[in-house]
Amino acid sequence: MNEKIGPIEIIMGDNKSRVPFSTSLLIAGQEHSTLIDCGAGQTAFEYMKKEHRVMQIYLTHHHFDHIWGAHLFPEAEKLINHNDVNKISDINEIGKAMGIYAVFRKEEIEKWIESQQNKKWQGKVLGKRTLDVTGSYRYDEEIEMSGVKVSMIHAPGHSEGFCCPYIPDYGILLVGDIDLTTFGPFYGDADSNIDQFIESAKKTLEFDVKYYVTSHQKGMYLKKEYKHQLEKYLLIIERREKKIKQAIHKGDSPQQLVQQDIFYYKKQYERNLIFMKNEILSIAKHLKRLIDHGEPYEDYYEEFITAHNLNRKYMEYSSG
Repeated sequence: MNEKIGPIEIIMGDNKSRVPFSTSLLIAGQEHSTLIDCGAGQTAFEYMKKEHRVMQIYLTHHHFDHIWGAHLFPEAEKLINHNDVNKISDINEIGKAMGIYAVFRKEEIEKWIESQQNKKWQGKVLGKRTLDVTGSYRYDEEIEMSGVKVSMIHAPGHSEGFCCPYIPDYGILLVGDIDLTTFGPFYGDADSNIDQFIESAKKTLEFDVKYYVTSHQKGMYLKKEYKHQLEKYLLIIERREKKIKQAIHKGDSPQQLVQQDIFYYKKQYERNLIFMKNEILSIAKHLKRLIDHGEPYEDYYEEFITAHNLNRKYMEYSSG
């Protein structure tokens, strides 16, 4: 069931907003409405088309579960942050940002690119991975959306361009993929960064907010509960790191390390190449983080890169 706070409606996604669906914010104006993120699913899209005149769509970042419905609103202006404005329409840049080019070889990359023309979920076509946008917005500046003041707060870590829309007059912060799910923080792309994720997550507590809205599963939290759940959520990062260190200390090879269920269960990534990519890149990021924090894992990190045939050039990504 959707919640309403003043003119803002929290649009829950299909399947409890689990990927590839996500929660959106809809701002109802007198003449037209503005949508923030557009991956809620067909039920939500039909409702919005019937009840609202959506003329603007603001996208928090380029990930597919946040953008895939935008093409269903052809009359709407579509805007994204300046870090993502070029990559969102270029499948090769998306592949580099996701780390596809870091982990996969040429034939696998070509196969992945072909699969992105008509992405599917449970046999249903959702649309292509790229999106043509109208333009970009600036971070951390006040934007009027259908008569409501919103600031898109840059919060990198989950991805380079990720941001959290803040609506001060109604005490709302869309924390998006700082989603408090039991899976834990996602930073498995080339443009992800663990320490930035932690910093951005803590930054969400600095605003005058009553309602925190996540993009997946539960949706809305009041501040006290959000703060408590955020602490537990961030501890998952430390648990993952501890598990990696324990595996190395007991003598696990780089090949064995990715079979320790640190992010995904083995049976999950064996049937999903993207999960496998996420597992490998996420572990590589933890190893690099341990080294940056003074831990003696340089040799093991080099062995890990060699064992998984990673392309060093594409292990990290920045739009420049």
